[in-house]
Amino acid sequence: MPYLEKIFEKRIDDKLKQLQKLLLLPPSSVEKLRKQFNIEMTYNSNAIEGNRLSLKETFLVINEGLTLKGKPLKDHLEAKDHFEALNYLYNFIEKEAKHTVSEVFIRSLHQIIVKDTDSDWAGKYRDGNIIITGADHNPPDPSAVASLMKNLISWVRSNRNRLHPIELAAILHHKIVFIHPFFDGNGRCARLTMNLILMQKGYPLVIILKNDRKRYYESLAIADKGKL
Repeated sequence: MPYLEKIFEKRIDDKLKQLQKLLLLPPSSVEKLRKQFNIEMTYNSNAIEGNRLSLKETFLVINEGLTLKGKPLKDHLEAKDHFEALNYLYNFIEKEAKHTVSEVFIRSLHQIIVKDTDSDWAGKYRDGNIIITGADHNPPDPSAVASLMKNLISWVRSNRNRLHPIELAAILHHKIVFIHPFFDGNGRCARLTMNLILMQKGYPLVIILKNDRKRYYESLAIADKGKL
């Protein structure tokens, strides 16, 4: 069944067509835009999870390699790791254009995202229960994670040509955070995985803004109750 209202589907499709007409830019301009989007994505995705670096500070940490006084080392490492994970995403799309979401891809992304902040569990499914602060949803028991992730990949493969890319990406994102397969980094990993689906279909990098954090969590909470 479709989850995206037809009026929004048409608006999105029309905007994508407009964007594709404007993409005949010099390679240098495309690269500049890509770097800008990567910084903004890194800042917003980390800020949603509580990282205290500003957009400018994120730029300085990534591009200048600066260590900023008064900001935790963990925040610096998260910025660098997320930026590296974004580059992995771009390289995967360029080199593995025909391949879509897999457990290997998700775990590889996660391994990069937390490699300097939670190295013992980087790329590994959790083996204990966790509580999501401020949420009514309790993630599944760790014994169910492996089978749920396998089912998730089967679902993606069954629906990749049936659902609109926006529907597929949004529901995939929700399913990952619903399962919460890792101890940490689930949201960042889900947002990057979502972008694999979208970017392979010609969309630009999609960024959920820190300023939309409240609406974002409210939408996920509604989806937790089955209202996709």
